[in-house]
Amino acid sequence: MSCALRVKVREDWDGSRQTEIPLEGAAVTWQQIRKGQMPDPQRIEEYNAAVRNSVVQIGLNWAEDRPLSVVTTADGNVNIEVRADELLSHQPIDQVVPAEFLRVKRGFDSDVFVDGVGTPLIVRQPRTDQNPMIPESGLWFPVTAILNLDEPSRPVLELIDPTRQRVLPYGNPRLTLSADYTASFARDFYDRQHLIPHLGALLKFEKYADRMGLHRVSSFDPDKQVCILIHGIYSSPSTWEITINEFYKDPKLREKYEFWTFGYPTGALIPYLSAELRDEIHKLKAFRASEGARDNSMIIVGHSMGGLLAKSMTQSGGDSDWNKLFKVPIEDLRVSPDYRETLRKMIFYEPMPEIEKVIFCSTPHRGSRIAAKPFGQLAANLIQVPINLALAGSEILNDAERSLTPLGRQIVKGNVTSIKQLQPGSPLTEDFLNKPLNSSVRYYSVIGSKFSPDKEVPLDKVTDGVVDYSSAHIEGVEEEVLVYGVPHGMHREAAGIMELVRLMKLP
Repeated sequence: MSCALRVKVREDWDGSRQTEIPLEGAAVTWQQIRKGQMPDPQRIEEYNAAVRNSVVQIGLNWAEDRPLSVVTTADGNVNIEVRADELLSHQPIDQVVPAEFLRVKRGFDSDVFVDGVGTPLIVRQPRTDQNPMIPESGLWFPVTAILNLDEPSRPVLELIDPTRQRVLPYGNPRLTLSADYTASFARDFYDRQHLIPHLGALLKFEKYADRMGLHRVSSFDPDKQVCILIHGIYSSPSTWEITINEFYKDPKLREKYEFWTFGYPTGALIPYLSAELRDEIHKLKAFRASEGARDNSMIIVGHSMGGLLAKSMTQSGGDSDWNKLFKVPIEDLRVSPDYRETLRKMIFYEPMPEIEKVIFCSTPHRGSRIAAKPFGQLAANLIQVPINLALAGSEILNDAERSLTPLGRQIVKGNVTSIKQLQPGSPLTEDFLNKPLNSSVRYYSVIGSKFSPDKEVPLDKVTDGVVDYSSAHIEGVEEEVLVYGVPHGMHREAAGIMELVRLMKLP
């Protein structure tokens, strides 16, 4: 796989041997916190160690099939209660790992860690029928554990989501909660990166079609706004791991947004992928509503071809698009009902009113010269077309003289893929992807330039190596930002991420 080693982690449980918990000392520190007194750093460190040892003992009990609630303290065994009410999810957790036991070997240049009270953990929710919008690999997210020692003989281990609550919910003044965000993202993307390999998913649509979908990257929060991140061609959701890690350095972003990624095999025709994304957004809205979400407003950040998918969510199709391809109404097309419905979803659609903001990142609104070069043409010819489109095309061609326009015949016979559609001058790009922007949506465009800012280059010569400025520039955006000295993958570069953060924080 081309992305198999982008992120590499290892769990190190060498420090997990069972040790007695000094509950008495931890209780003294807890009472100081309760009274609003600031314990000295050594006491905080000892208290946090007692919390971690409690988690480890419960984990060992779980692994060795012992009673979960019994932990060993310096004064003997006690029963410990675990409360996870603050996690805002009734879905099960099947794995818990102290964040400090995770070793990030590759994939992240910086750690997002908040020093404070409590022990940072990473926890995993499995995919279930009740919680289907997480990937097959599950969802890892950060949790902070604290020991409530109001009654030292009856300790309570409380699990708190630090993205919702930055401070300890006890004492006055309230102390900052510890949190380790990088550990959870590293563990999560380590698993996810194997689901949609870059080259395999570009060429073999059907093999990876059942992995296509919108999946959460952060813990569920009914009060947060949804932010959907969409990757481009020859890529996968794992392209966002550095970006999201950097987003979480900013408390405003991690407290404002619930992050999702759209993963998909990237070789399929763009209108086909757009129809799939619309279906997934409808599922997302239904899932969040069933979990008590009151706000379904969304923003989308789309990199490269992902920006085209994002744009299509805010536009409409209809008869004018249909008539460019077909000479008969959709009801008169001689295809099976299933294929007719596929075509209907691709061509007849309305803007999704929940989408308030779209950020284009290195987006080829007018295609890319790379797609027209020999390697691009070779790849385009090797790409597997979705089987339902291929079969529908065969049925349509049997009635081509009656039903297809010349453009429609050209497209159906050509088995058009995303690469063919991104070739400059492609009729599908010109006629179907460059519609006027929706005036009720705020659009922003971040464009990369491989040239340094001190090198004077005319705009018509500016490129990030894959997408030229002349293709990335689009009229109607509220703000266009040119980032110098970055490659096409500028959404992973510090200068590009800085602009994304700024635009995401705009009201």
